[in-house]
Order: sequence, then C-alpha cells, then structure tokens
Amino acid sequence: MSSLKHDTIFVGLNPSRKKISSQKNTAYIRWCEWLDYLGLDRVTFINLSYDVDWDFKFSSLDRTFICTNLENYSKIVAWGDRVSGFLNRLGFRDHFVVAHPSGLNRKINDHKYVFTTLDECKEYLNE
Repeated sequence: MSSLKHDTIFVGLNPSRKKISSQKNTAYIRWCEWLDYLGLDRVTFINLSYDVDWDFKFSSLDRTFICTNLENYSKIVAWGDRVSGFLNRLGFRDHFVVAHPSGLNRKINDHKYVFTTLDECKEYLNE
C-alpha cells in the first residue's frame, strides 16, 4: 500500500440505471460545473457499491474495497447524507458532504444553499 495520498475523491451511493447524459441540467453537467466552481480539474469518483440493485444495507457493502480505496485520499467528499452515514460507520469521519447533483434533489433548487455549501467545501479542500 502506497503512503502517497492523492488529493480528492468524491463518493456516491451506487450507479443509476440511466446512462450518463451530457444534456443541459443533468447531474453530470451540474457536477462538472461544481468542480469548475471548486477549482478542481482532476478528482476521483467512486460509488459505495457498483451494483445498480444494491440493497443499501451496511452488511452487503464491500467494506474492504471501500476502505482500501479511500485511505489513499487526503480529502473525501460525500454525495449526500446517506453516503456520509456510511462513511462515518466505516470510520471516515473527516469528510465533507455536498448535495447529490441530481435534478431530483430538491436541495439544489436553492442556489444560495448550493453556493454556500460549495464555498464551505472549497474551504475544506484547502485546509
């Protein structure tokens, strides 16, 4: 195991059944815009599970895989409170939580909330 720490990893829950779309106002485009706002041109992304049918139970989570991957990063950003809860249970308490960029997430309708959170995330990333 390398002791070299990479910069930032974003953690999602599990993949969607939908194909990634680059159309306007999609989660992917919104996330790219957020990365630009944060001044990040290179990050890593991982899901807690790669199973689209994951049952969201901690007992079915591949904890070794997740922990092995996350320990190589100095900054962890969780997509949502549910992911944050899993990270806490895995012992990764030093992470930042942003809303999931999906248009279905009502939190992101409040632009003030989004940019306040992104500004706080920027501070976390620059600590």
